[in-house]
Amino acid sequence: AEYRGLIAALEYLVERQHRDVIIRSDSQLLTRQMTGKYQVKHPALRKLHIRANELEALLANVKYEHIPRELNQRADKLANAAMDETTDADHTSPPVHSSANPSSPTVLSVGIDIEDVDRVKDLIRRYGDRFTRRIFTNGEIDYCQRRRFPAQHFTGRFSAKEAAMKALGTGRGKGVLWRDIEVIRSGGPPKLEFTGGAKNRAGELGVTDAVLSITHTKTIAMAHVSLIHCP
Repeated sequence: AEYRGLIAALEYLVERQHRDVIIRSDSQLLTRQMTGKYQVKHPALRKLHIRANELEALLANVKYEHIPRELNQRADKLANAAMDETTDADHTSPPVHSSANPSSPTVLSVGIDIEDVDRVKDLIRRYGDRFTRRIFTNGEIDYCQRRRFPAQHFTGRFSAKEAAMKALGTGRGKGVLWRDIEVIRSGGPPKLEFTGGAKNRAGELGVTDAVLSITHTKTIAMAHVSLIHCP
């Protein structure tokens, strides 16, 4: 029920072209699976999880927050009442890519990464330019150094590169360099740009777009990358 509710909400948001979204749920399992903290092992849930990821990739920024059930009683009551008034058919979700709409975008792969801000801060302190110029482009370095808390932004971009490498299926290697993946921010949400080996790999996979979401606190940064193919 939790996943079907999430899918219904994401479909609503995509249809109305929302961009920045916070999903609050009293299901700790759902929120941790959607943020990559838990694996999805049950076959039935795995299909729903894939569907939710496909929809999430069509939004610019999605954050998940767990709300303890004792603080969510009113919303839970309303949700149960709504489900009692509908049939099972009402909860069936069509796939993002179907023969009825062959021009719909397809999510090819997803990468998620979480990094510790203090770890990256320590690497910068110890190695300075040797580290930053090996990992980040000149544009990324300039952007982060102009922020009030540079380490948080460096960590967010480090996490984005890791997530992108996972989505590309290369990890740290196979001809893809750190600087081949660049996070660009110019007024709107962050975007990914691939060059060199990353661009070649993306071409092999049929990637036409890469959707990036980054979030960070004082202590951790997390990035989610979805690679998209649009016919």
